[in-house]
Amino acid sequence: MKVTNGEIMNCKGALEALVKVKLPVRSSLQAAKFANKVSQKLKAIDEVRQGIIKNYGEKNDKGQTSVSPESPQWEQFVKEFNELMEIEEEFVFEKIRLPEKVSGTCDSCKHNMDVTLQIEASILMALERFVEVA
Repeated sequence: MKVTNGEIMNCKGALEALVKVKLPVRSSLQAAKFANKVSQKLKAIDEVRQGIIKNYGEKNDKGQTSVSPESPQWEQFVKEFNELMEIEEEFVFEKIRLPEKVSGTCDSCKHNMDVTLQIEASILMALERFVEVA
């Protein structure tokens, strides 16, 4: 599937939240494998992003480089950053299959039972292209 660097960057936080959710073994493994692939892509994207910041930014008193919106370099920085985010590449992965129900425990009697999987909509929106509900 072709994905943009921006889509990869945007799924990072949601993916971190998803891997903390208690899922069945198969779904957990798919999420872990996907997280590893995303991590590799993010490393490469971040190296280029840091290079763009270094190229157009200025160091502050703490030695950190950043690009200020007031900088005369701002427009060129934004142009190159957006170009980086729009780069589309083939990204081979297995979609994370999320079950509708997962094993759970009744709050009152502690009986084992299936409960509906609950994930925040913001997580699902960020991962929409990468997950499917089984």
